[in-house]
Amino acid sequence: MTKLIVNLYDFLKTRIIEVKARKYMGDTGCKSDVVVSFKAVKISDDKVYVNGKIKGSVNLECSRCLHVYSHSLEIPIDIDMCVINDCVDVDEEVRQLLLLEMPMKPLCSKDCLGICKICGRYNKKSDFCSCVEKNGELIKERWEKLLNKNNRRE
Repeated sequence: MTKLIVNLYDFLKTRIIEVKARKYMGDTGCKSDVVVSFKAVKISDDKVYVNGKIKGSVNLECSRCLHVYSHSLEIPIDIDMCVINDCVDVDEEVRQLLLLEMPMKPLCSKDCLGICKICGRYNKKSDFCSCVEKNGELIKERWEKLLNKNNRRE
């Protein structure tokens, strides 16, 4: 499927068109497994009412630890759309709804601690690094001697 477009010629036989479970292959900037289903009802010659939902998941990168995780979503579609060139482009509406649903700061979990600034290890609940706090700064134990050597020069 390339686009989610409803053509006015589809309304010649009926007032309601139903699109069931079509995979969305839009350009949201991330890998996704999203399915769109909707009903389109012709209101007038230049208006169509679209009602349905977007359901699936998108792969996002956690802003703290940089791991890719699956973000599930279910977005309702409920809009009156204008007919342009005898077509209604539902694809663009789906794309905009998906972009609005994306979190501004994606997190794989609310407990994610991110990456250690010193050693680069992922700090999850069960996996902590061996960095220690000294003089208000995080210092890796193996770099402590080097830091003391640089402090003597000053």
